[in-house]
Amino acid sequence: MQHEQSLADNFNSFMERKAVEFGCRFHSFSLDGQDRDAGADYVLTDVDRFAIVEFKYSDKNLISEKHKPRRLKLCKGLAKNEKMRNLHDKCHFISWTEGKELSVKANIYRKEVCNKMIFGNDCGLIVNSPEFDARIGTGKFANDFFGSESRASLTRRKFEAYVAWVLKETSGSQRSTLELIAFNPKSMDLALVRLESIEAAQNWVRDHYSPPRQGIGYP
Repeated sequence: MQHEQSLADNFNSFMERKAVEFGCRFHSFSLDGQDRDAGADYVLTDVDRFAIVEFKYSDKNLISEKHKPRRLKLCKGLAKNEKMRNLHDKCHFISWTEGKELSVKANIYRKEVCNKMIFGNDCGLIVNSPEFDARIGTGKFANDFFGSESRASLTRRKFEAYVAWVLKETSGSQRSTLELIAFNPKSMDLALVRLESIEAAQNWVRDHYSPPRQGIGYP
C-alpha cells in the first residue's frame, strides 16, 4: 500500500513545528496536476524564501522517476546549465521513507535522481548512481531551510527564475509561473482563492500568517 500523501502531510506538519522553533512563518502549497511540469508535489515557503519537494512513499519508489520524460530532460538541462544547477541545488528536493522504521530522508533532486541507476545506461547521463552522502534527515532539512544560511531555499526572485526555466525549458509548458490555491479568510464558510503567481502566494502568506511567538503556533 502506498502512502505518498500521508508522507507529504506529515512532512509538512513537521516543518510547521520546526517553524515555531525558529520563530518563522511556514506554509506549504500543493502543486496538484502541475507536478508533471514542475517536477515536485509541494511548494514550501517561510514567506521570504521558497523550495519545492517531490515525495515518494519509499526508497523503492524512487525508480518511478524513470517513467517521466520531462525529468530526464530536466537532468540533462541541469548538466549543461551551471546557473540553473546552482539554483536547483538550493531549492529542488525529493523526499521518501526508508526501512521498517519509515525514517524520512531527503536529497537534492538531481543528486538522487539524475543518474544511470534511475534512467538506465543508455539515458545519456554521465553520473552512475545517487550521491548517497548528500542524503539528509528531515531535521537537517528543516535546519537548512529555516536557518540563517538558507542552504535549502531561494529568494522569491531566484525561485521564480528557476521555476520558469523548469516549466518552459524542460517541460515545454506555456506557463512561466505556478498557480497555487489557498483559503479565503474573508469567507464565513470555507472558500478557496487562486493565487496566480509565486509573488501572489508570498503576499497571501505574509498577509495571513504571523511569525509564532513564545512557542505558540499560527493564529
